[in-house]
Amino acid sequence: MTIPVTIAADVVSLPSDFTLNAETIESLLSLVSTLVFDIPVQGTFHISASYCEPEVHIPSRVDTLQLLVHGATYTRNYWSGDGAPGFGYDGDKYSWVAYASKQGYPTLAIDRLGNGLSDHPDPLLVAQVPAQVEVSHAIVQLARTGTAPFPRAFSKVIYVGHSFGSMIGNGLNVKYPNDVDATVLTGFSENLITSFASTFAGVGILPASIANPAKYGDLNPCYLQTVIKADVTKVFFYPGGYDIALTDYDWTVRGTLSCGEAVTGVISIGTASEYNHPVYVINGQYDEIFCNVLPPLTSADCGYGSSSILAKTKTIYPAASVYGWSGIPDSGHCWQLHYAAQDGFNQTHIWLSSVGF
Repeated sequence: MTIPVTIAADVVSLPSDFTLNAETIESLLSLVSTLVFDIPVQGTFHISASYCEPEVHIPSRVDTLQLLVHGATYTRNYWSGDGAPGFGYDGDKYSWVAYASKQGYPTLAIDRLGNGLSDHPDPLLVAQVPAQVEVSHAIVQLARTGTAPFPRAFSKVIYVGHSFGSMIGNGLNVKYPNDVDATVLTGFSENLITSFASTFAGVGILPASIANPAKYGDLNPCYLQTVIKADVTKVFFYPGGYDIALTDYDWTVRGTLSCGEAVTGVISIGTASEYNHPVYVINGQYDEIFCNVLPPLTSADCGYGSSSILAKTKTIYPAASVYGWSGIPDSGHCWQLHYAAQDGFNQTHIWLSSVGF
C-alpha cells in the first residue's frame, strides 16, 4: 500500500555542511533552549505501508486500527519480525502484526518518511521530527475518513511506536492531542537526553551510500547507516535474551537514519499536557537508550515500581486518563526482537483490552 500525504511543518535550520557525530550532538544538548523550529517546509510525499486485516474477527475491534511506527535504522518490517508480514524471522515469533491480528486488530505498519520504500526528501532540512509528526497526523485523518487506499473508515486509532517512532508519537500527542484514542510507546521514556550522546558515539555511522553502496548508493550522504555491528548489538539487545542468528539477520537488513532525525530527536520529547487518553509505556528492562542515566558510569535498568524511569515518564502525560508501564525481563531496547517478545505483545494487548480497546 502507498499512501500519499501532503504536509506542512516548521523545522530547525541546520547548516548545509553539518556533520553528525557525538561532538555535534553534545553541543546541541547545550543549545536545546535556543533551537527554534521556525523554517517552514511543505510537500506531498508517498508513504509505503503494510496493511493487514485481522485473522480473528472480533466485532468491537474491526474498526480499531493500530498504526505502527518503527524506530531509527528500521523499516515497517520491524513489526513483523524483520520481514514482511508472514515472512518474519522464525515465523511469527517476533511479529507484533501477527499477535495483533489474532486479537482482532487491523494494523497499518508504515515506512517513516525517508525510510524503507517511502519517499526520501532532504535528510537535513525535511526529514526531521516535525515532518514525521505531520505525516502521522495526515495518515490518522485519512484512516478516520476511510480515504483511499484505506478500505473503510476507522472509528478508533491506536498509535504504537518504537523508539524514534515513540518520540514521534509523543510529538503527535503534544500537537494533536485528539488524533488518537490510545498511545503505546515502546522503547521510550523521558530519559533520552541524558544518555543519547554517549550511546550515539558508540555505534559508529557513515553515509549509507558509502556503508552500503549496493543498496543505498543513490541516497544523499546525510542518510546514515550504522557500521559497527558489535556496538549496535550492545545498544539494541540484552545479553542472553536473544537469538544470535536473529541479530545477524537484523544487521543485514538494517536501514538508515537521517541527520535531521538524529538532531531533532535529541530535543523532541515534550509534555503532552492536553492528551487525555490512555498511555502505555513498555520497554525492555535493560534498555540502553532510554533507561541508562549516566552511561558508561551506570548500567541500563528501567527500575521497578513507582520510582522507576517508566513510572516517572507519566510526568510528560499529566492528563492521561490511564497511564500504565511495564519492563520486559531479560530484554534490551529492541525487546520485540528478544525471546520475551511474546510476553511483551501479550502484556500490551491485555492492557489495551483493560482500557476498552
